[in-house]
Amino acid sequence: MILRSSTIWPSSLTRLAAVVVDQRRPWLRAGTVAGERRYQRMLVLGLGSILVLSLAPVVGTHLLGVAERPLSGSDHLGALCLIALHELLSPAHHLLHSLVAVGFSWALVELAQKALRTRRVLAGLPTRQLAASEMALAAQSNLAPGQVSVVVGLPMPAFTAGRWLRPHVYVAEELLSGEHALTSDEVVAVLAHEAAHLHRRDPMRFLLLRVLARALFWVPALRAIAEDIADEAEIVADDAASLVTGPITVASALVKLGAWKPPRPSLSVVGFLRHDLLERRVRRLVGEEYRPQSRLTGGSVFVATLVLTVSMLSGVVDVHDLPNAPGHPTSHRHCEHDGMFAAGHLLCRWGVSGAVLPEGVADCPHARG
Repeated sequence: MILRSSTIWPSSLTRLAAVVVDQRRPWLRAGTVAGERRYQRMLVLGLGSILVLSLAPVVGTHLLGVAERPLSGSDHLGALCLIALHELLSPAHHLLHSLVAVGFSWALVELAQKALRTRRVLAGLPTRQLAASEMALAAQSNLAPGQVSVVVGLPMPAFTAGRWLRPHVYVAEELLSGEHALTSDEVVAVLAHEAAHLHRRDPMRFLLLRVLARALFWVPALRAIAEDIADEAEIVADDAASLVTGPITVASALVKLGAWKPPRPSLSVVGFLRHDLLERRVRRLVGEEYRPQSRLTGGSVFVATLVLTVSMLSGVVDVHDLPNAPGHPTSHRHCEHDGMFAAGHLLCRWGVSGAVLPEGVADCPHARG
């Protein structure tokens, strides 16, 4: 490479770094690499933020309950009345407890149903072991013969499923023999793709993600993020297969199998084919620049932001003791507005300096029933 200038701009450094770091995947454009890395970091950050902000108000506040409450004895943060805020958000905090309990109960029931359904379906499949010539293809794909079963009449090309820590690869008989059979290299590409899912234990990871999405159903953005993460696992598996057979072979297999059916969503399996992801997978493999597109919508992000803000604030305020709680000071500086709704008392100290009432006067009426 000949540099025409002694100055390398930051954008040039970024492109150069992308090329150097991805020498193992030379078929990818620098823009594709940079876009996917940024997108994947955002997905991880989004998932972590949702889990922390949705569960911390329930788990964290009860853990803090055994320690000194940081807001105990304080009724104001500047102009903000903590007692009024406590009363306003207390129903939301109790509702959050109920939503988490209902969501996780629902998720566990659905998990058990899906696991039983998947086990029954897998047990009823007409499977056979690999033939001698097929074992060589599996070996090229980094799969042991005992990790692959051939299924006669399978309506989908291939998928990975089974026990959590020991998943298994199932491949359709039609891919190996008959008039619609793939070439040997294309079969290796399919098996190598599934081998990546198997070694990463993607069936277990996807199942846990979907359980969390179901448990936290009141944060709709989490389900979209879980599906986006599943998409990225398909991209990772494609790249792993491309290292074995080359990206053009993987793209050829995808195009040939495009008319096959994907796995049923009621089963806990990870399939080779996803129609909604087919275009991106093929285009990036043949060297076109393609940016990932999330399932997140502006509406789901807005709802998630609103819900998580309210839930987090409700948890923060929950560590504030009301005046009738044990250990709360019986007399201190505070104002009193009898008969006023809590929202009207939220900024009771706005523009007020010093004590509104002398010490020893009754506490805020919002804490009294």
